[in-house]
Amino acid sequence: MASTAVPGRRPHRLKTAGLVTSLIILLIAAVAFTVSVVQIQSAITGYVGGNGIWSRAQLTAVSHLDDYAAQGHPEDLRLARQWLDIPLGDMDARLAMEQRPMDYEAARQGMLRGDNHPDDLAGMIWLYRYFSNLGVFRKAVEAWRDTDPYLLELNRITQSLNEAWSTSRPDPAQIEMVRARLDAVNQQLQVYARRFRTAMGEAARWTSTALSVVSAVFLILLALVAWRLGNRLVQIQRSSEQKFRSIFEQSAVGIIQVDTRGIVIDANQAACQILDTPDDHLLNSPVMDRIHPDDLPLSNAPHKALLRGRMDSYTLEQRLQKGSGDHLWARLTVSMVHRRSGQAAYFVVMLEDISESRRLASELSYQATHDALTGLLNRREFEHRLAMMLGRARSEHSEHALCFIDLDQFKIVNDTSGHAAGDQLLREIARLAESRLREGDVLARLGGDEFGLILQNCNLDTAANVTEKLRQALESIVFTWEEQSHSIGASIGVVPIYAEAPDIGDLLRSVDIACYMAKDGGRNRVYVSTPDDRQLHLQRGEMAWLNRIQAALAENRFYLDAQRILPARDDKKGLRYEVLVRLTNEQGERVSPAEFLPAAERFGIVHKIDRWVISEVVSQLARARQHLETLDACHINLSGRSFDQPDLADFIVGELNAHNIPGSKLCFEITETAAVHNLLDVKAFMTRLQKLGCTFALDDFGTGLSSFGYLRQLPVDCLKIDGSFVRNITRDRNDLAMVQAIHDISRTLDKVTVAECVEDGAAADLLKDVGVDFLQGFGLHRPCRFRELLFPHTPPEAADEPPLTEQVRWP
Repeated sequence: MASTAVPGRRPHRLKTAGLVTSLIILLIAAVAFTVSVVQIQSAITGYVGGNGIWSRAQLTAVSHLDDYAAQGHPEDLRLARQWLDIPLGDMDARLAMEQRPMDYEAARQGMLRGDNHPDDLAGMIWLYRYFSNLGVFRKAVEAWRDTDPYLLELNRITQSLNEAWSTSRPDPAQIEMVRARLDAVNQQLQVYARRFRTAMGEAARWTSTALSVVSAVFLILLALVAWRLGNRLVQIQRSSEQKFRSIFEQSAVGIIQVDTRGIVIDANQAACQILDTPDDHLLNSPVMDRIHPDDLPLSNAPHKALLRGRMDSYTLEQRLQKGSGDHLWARLTVSMVHRRSGQAAYFVVMLEDISESRRLASELSYQATHDALTGLLNRREFEHRLAMMLGRARSEHSEHALCFIDLDQFKIVNDTSGHAAGDQLLREIARLAESRLREGDVLARLGGDEFGLILQNCNLDTAANVTEKLRQALESIVFTWEEQSHSIGASIGVVPIYAEAPDIGDLLRSVDIACYMAKDGGRNRVYVSTPDDRQLHLQRGEMAWLNRIQAALAENRFYLDAQRILPARDDKKGLRYEVLVRLTNEQGERVSPAEFLPAAERFGIVHKIDRWVISEVVSQLARARQHLETLDACHINLSGRSFDQPDLADFIVGELNAHNIPGSKLCFEITETAAVHNLLDVKAFMTRLQKLGCTFALDDFGTGLSSFGYLRQLPVDCLKIDGSFVRNITRDRNDLAMVQAIHDISRTLDKVTVAECVEDGAAADLLKDVGVDFLQGFGLHRPCRFRELLFPHTPPEAADEPPLTEQVRWP
């Protein structure tokens, strides 16, 4: 709602503030002037009094010196020096004040030696500093300066008398001469003392007259300016009252004046219109009659605080009764007006109709907490409700359940019938799910085809029954769009909301994993997890590898080992090996591939590792051109999940072209399981790269049931006989027969065979007899750093990969 500004209010306040400020400045000026007058008079008084002390000290010093000259008593000498130090101190103070810049501390110490009162020192120094060159004061200063030679002469006479009496009894004639000189100096000092006293008297009288005149003029001017400012303030006040009345009548904001009894004493036209009540009905009526009965308690506490002076004003929003009987939402700003003594205080109530803004705020609040498509709660509000439910579980020890619902086959509906069909299906699912839940349960759309559900006061057994019925209801939906029918299902994960849960983030991760377990178990099912669910903890541990693998890729903590693949007969030439991906953790320790590769495979991040390996192999081969000439084939393993990425072949072609590496130098190993599950994608991949000269090997061959059936469909060059048949070939006739059969079929199809897991010489000899082409295993070559094969004469410290600190038997 737009606010109504009062015209001229700011200039009026500025004028008033300026006038008040001017009055304050006048008051400060009057005080400063008075202080200055007092300070000048006090300083002059100080100098007059100081002159008396100076004269008495000088005369007393001369008297004691004369006694000392006549009799030689040390006590007379001590007293003479003590009294002489007073005029000498005044002299030192004057000399310090005449320095540029003035030595204030030296002047103050000199004044103290001159026996001046400490309270007068600041004023005396200030007066000398600013007025010593003024005509009326200059004569006194000159008389003061003229005493310096005579004071110094007194000091010399004191020193000479001390020397005379300290050695032997002085010559009487000499003493008489000193006493005569002492009398002459004393007479001259008395002349200058009288001159100083006369000059200071004249200065005091002149200053008193001048200050009287200036004070009278200043006070007259001050009174005139104060009268002018006061008159202006009165005019502004009257103008303000007129403007207030005009604003009161014409304002679009309702204004009501209420006395301390709660009776309306005045109201403007806007207030009457807002309340839909004529002014004759509104005036002299209790204001509390206009407040909605349910909102009466809202007004009591702040109103009492305002009456007691604890606050200047308060604002609240509440419902008011209109004259028609309806009610409206209003914002009330209440302030108290204190009048002059003898007049009663009253309240001013500013009244704004905020019914529309309340409606808009309510609508915006709904939009902020609800999903626009389904009308369910959104993720933000769902997490807020979940936090509240976790708080209840902790404080009340109550049981609740958290569910995560992920629709199965929803993507098919979107892909085949379009997003409009998908949106309509989500709306129908939301209505169906809401109809199957109890009052108090919380259902939300978390995004896409994912829903969250909180079952209040519900144990896991009950939650399992509720979610299973919900799953069955969703499964029974037959959604028809443009004469095309669709069926869906739902994978649902359920976890308890328990007091020991660290936070809602932990609960959401747990229920997400539980839903994944439902999908992993075959989809369209419910998986109920408990806090001690071992399978869920294992799954969570694997999921934790997602971030660790991402971090390892970002921090370049992967590196490559390589294991040679040796020809079974000497007639085969050329170098062949398989590269093996390895990982170091944050502490630099090697991590077994059995720890991170299954997690990477399971959660769909293994394709990033495969691409890192391809890029690393190609770039390192490009730097080892001499090695490349002797290379027959570098074997690189590809996960079946990598074929989910449609641009895999484009990536490999781009790497080969960027580094100018012949495709014939690479042999990609694909497990037969991956080939079966992605037969069409794998076949297209092989066909394209085969044109560049790349070769392909089927890894772990013989473990699948359909190996020989699909072998003809794939352009495979090499079969790697699974190590489970090779490892015990010298002791198990069945394994030997299996190896022989695989080798025979490969010969028929003109394929090369590689036997894995060759661990000793006896197995190698037996495989040679069978006719296997290549052998690979720890018994022939233990994995080494890839760079050791590329640059066999490079020192270990020059390698990029981590050093090999221990021998590890990799599985």
